[in-house]
Amino acid sequence: MKKALAIVLAALMVLAVVAGCGETPASSSSSEAPSSSSQSSSAAPSSDAAAGKQVMINMGSINHPVHRIVQLGFVSKAEELGMEGVIVGLDEGSLQELITKFESGVTNGAEGALVWTGDDSMYEMLKGFQEDGCHVVVPHFAHEYADTKDFIDRNLSCLAASYGKASADFILDKLAEKGVTSGSIGITQNGPNVTENAANDSFRAEMAAKNAPFKLLDTVFEGPEVVEATNKVTAVINSADDIVAGFGTTGGSPQSWSAAMENTGKTDLVVIGMDYTELNINLVKEGKITAVVGQPLYTEAQESAQSLYNIFNGEDYTVSPEKWFLELDAPLIYNGGEGPNDPDTYADIIEAVKNYNW
Repeated sequence: MKKALAIVLAALMVLAVVAGCGETPASSSSSEAPSSSSQSSSAAPSSDAAAGKQVMINMGSINHPVHRIVQLGFVSKAEELGMEGVIVGLDEGSLQELITKFESGVTNGAEGALVWTGDDSMYEMLKGFQEDGCHVVVPHFAHEYADTKDFIDRNLSCLAASYGKASADFILDKLAEKGVTSGSIGITQNGPNVTENAANDSFRAEMAAKNAPFKLLDTVFEGPEVVEATNKVTAVINSADDIVAGFGTTGGSPQSWSAAMENTGKTDLVVIGMDYTELNINLVKEGKITAVVGQPLYTEAQESAQSLYNIFNGEDYTVSPEKWFLELDAPLIYNGGEGPNDPDTYADIIEAVKNYNW
């Protein structure tokens, strides 16, 4: 098969790895601590069957700040392992256009793929990948082992339910520190989807389990556009004079909630958003947002490349659900936190994304 042009790294980087998420029983977990390679890495075999193989990362919205963290984690690890890392995707387009683009990667020589998919919309494509000899790993989104093990070689993610619960506990602790014992809490999502729904449901369930003396407002869908999202969150804040906190389950939530707090003058709310992009981390460090959930963007990408490397060298993850699914951690990142909870832990990753020759 013809080889696609490789994505050439500006430098081979050894970076701090971060923790992440999942939806099924874990086979192992990673903590968010700096290391020079993925925590599931194994020694290179004496005869390396993965050497020179082309592996691709398949994503839509390829210039999204969150997706760039994942892309860099994948191609840097692939290069470290002696494979050729290629980014394949579209910024905009229909699902069919995206699938066609992904399929072209196999035609052009990819023998392994990280596929960013959260539902069954690409299952037929993934079956075709396997028929063509292209191994598949899916990070970030949990899938069902029994339904997908024949065309997904490995699944790795964090548990949205886990960070939803942790976020509820964190907000309750912070409100208690402030002496706040009543009021409303706003909850926003990008839109309805399995992952954000699970985080939202878990957050609400934990508040109920703790008999928290706070009213949880109806969920509002922010959408992907920052100005519109800010307007919606501003309306949430204005709708409840007694609002004391907020939980946003999308990567844009730190921006929309911080801007909405500025708009309304209610800048002392306890608010948790998502993802350690440069802008979001700066909002935490500046005190404009209380915390963000550190989804395992970089780690899950590096683990995906490592998994493909291991598969090429004879590893079979599909023999059991415990081996097939890798659960990662999703730490809360906040001022005063240590290790994976410290905003400065992510400085190297953020800088690498900024400096990469996109």
